Amino acid sequence: MTRKETLLHSLRVAKTIKWSKIETLFKQLGYVQQEMKGSRIRFYHPDTRVIIRLHCPHPENEVKGGALNAIKRHLMAEGYL
Repeated sequence: MTRKETLLHSLRVAKTIKWSKIETLFKQLGYVQQEMKGSRIRFYHPDTRVIIRLHCPHPENEVKGGALNAIKRHLMAEGYL
């Protein structure tokens, strides 16, 4: 299993996931990370022109709840999950 496949599998079953793993996964899927104002982050895929906007979690480093569900929905809609 590749690192990308491992991250996608762990995301499917996760209730929380480290922000660094989200960044790594999106980069491996071909997204470009762009920082916006404050803690907002945009991941843009240049080929499909798809954008997902997220907030970098702080003070903790875990993505959970609604943000995690939004990531899962986005990746399902794009055919990755």
